[in-house]
Amino acid sequence: MKASRTITMGVVSLFGLIVLHQQCYAGVNILAEADAGGIDWMSEIKKGGMTGYALMILAVIGVLFIIERSINLRRANIISSPEVVKQVAALGHEHDYKEMNAIYQKNASSFTKVANYMAENEDNETSDVMVSAADMASREIESHRRRNYGLGVVATLAPLLGLLGTMIGMIEAFAKFSKLTDSSEAALVLGDSIGKALITTAVGLIIAIAALSAFHFFKVKLGGFSDQLEADLDLVQHKWFKK
Repeated sequence: MKASRTITMGVVSLFGLIVLHQQCYAGVNILAEADAGGIDWMSEIKKGGMTGYALMILAVIGVLFIIERSINLRRANIISSPEVVKQVAALGHEHDYKEMNAIYQKNASSFTKVANYMAENEDNETSDVMVSAADMASREIESHRRRNYGLGVVATLAPLLGLLGTMIGMIEAFAKFSKLTDSSEAALVLGDSIGKALITTAVGLIIAIAALSAFHFFKVKLGGFSDQLEADLDLVQHKWFKK
């Protein structure tokens, strides 16, 4: 009796292992087919409708802002090389301000622009010239800071647009689902619609992460340039005006 029960349990276990192996093999094949198929991101974004197109436009705007900042927010446009700074500072020691304009024309930057203003107004009250020079330098930095805000706007709008697209897609998905009677067909429609809805959130987050990273990168970069500009102008003012 025990022998027959043992044989029966062995046969059942063997059959269970065979079935489990077949199920695992089928699951692996399905995953492999899914991975091979991949995701056509552009096609999925287009399925997002107007929100998808808005995200694509926003991504292009973000790229344009990054290109503009990469071109204009450079060291040479704000602070000059140490050699130029020393050359400008030496003009005060030699009491020769007329060369400043030539240096400015050759090495145009926020630093040489402010120094050139100081040279042109050397006969005015020293305190007034220094205050005006500081205001000019602040305006130069603020101009670059305002142009950084575009990336902040892109980083803020992208996830909101993505969430809006997801909500619209979910509403449409459940509206379609409520009209279907076949459960298998309804499940397919619901899964496809939810996938289309979620893609806008994913794209919005990708755009926001890229834009926010660029925004903080340029913000830190501008902060470093601002500190260096202040130090260089302090050096020039000390050489030119301090007795």
